[in-house]
Amino acid sequence: MRIISYRTFHDDVVTSRHQDYRLPPDFDWQEPGKWWQRRLVRLLAKGISVVYCHWTVAFKNAWRLKAAGQQGYVLYGNHTQPTGDVLMPYYLGDRRRFNVLASPANLGIPVIGPLICLGGALPTPQRFRQMKVFNATVTEKLLAGDWVVIYPEEHVWPYYTGIRPFNLSAFHFPIAAQVPAYCLTVTYRKRWWRRRPKRIAYVDGPFEPDRSLSPKQQQHQLADQIQACMTKRAATSNATYIEYEEG
Repeated sequence: MRIISYRTFHDDVVTSRHQDYRLPPDFDWQEPGKWWQRRLVRLLAKGISVVYCHWTVAFKNAWRLKAAGQQGYVLYGNHTQPTGDVLMPYYLGDRRRFNVLASPANLGIPVIGPLICLGGALPTPQRFRQMKVFNATVTEKLLAGDWVVIYPEEHVWPYYTGIRPFNLSAFHFPIAAQVPAYCLTVTYRKRWWRRRPKRIAYVDGPFEPDRSLSPKQQQHQLADQIQACMTKRAATSNATYIEYEEG
């Protein structure tokens, strides 16, 4: 069994040569490229996701996202699949309205990097002065009926079976746009004929905080609701493919 050591739950255990990629100071988060480029990349990603998810993931309660209709929403997920976390949202939702908060390091990957923004990726800002534009862009997309995927644990830990602490700022967007939030929890189950566990993904929600509270209180309430739900789902995992050791 593979063993990964970590010091804190915020460690990035999967790194690449492009980890230090920096966004340009004038990076534009609005629609990149030409319309046909966006459509082509999103259509291709949707097709790959259908093939990938059909053979590798069993979804439970996916209908909940359909119930959101044409309004925008935020989908939170546990970050445990380097490939699956890219493709599963495409499989679950409308590719044309899909957006995902992503690490800027992904833009430095040759060939794929320049395409991810065409596919809906919104790289998180690295400079304080970029935050205002970034937050406004995400909120505008939600108000326009787009949906946004956020991994509040921030870093991917492959096949991790628990729920790590969330970045509270990730829960700003449903409050600012006053849209519902959902969660997607990937769990891992034993298979007698294979060492690699079966993946079962649960969709839960919608979650809506008490609007009578202050925005900051709503953020805390929403984070607590989603973390409690995801922790309950994650507890159904009964297979360990990668062992994580603090040290």
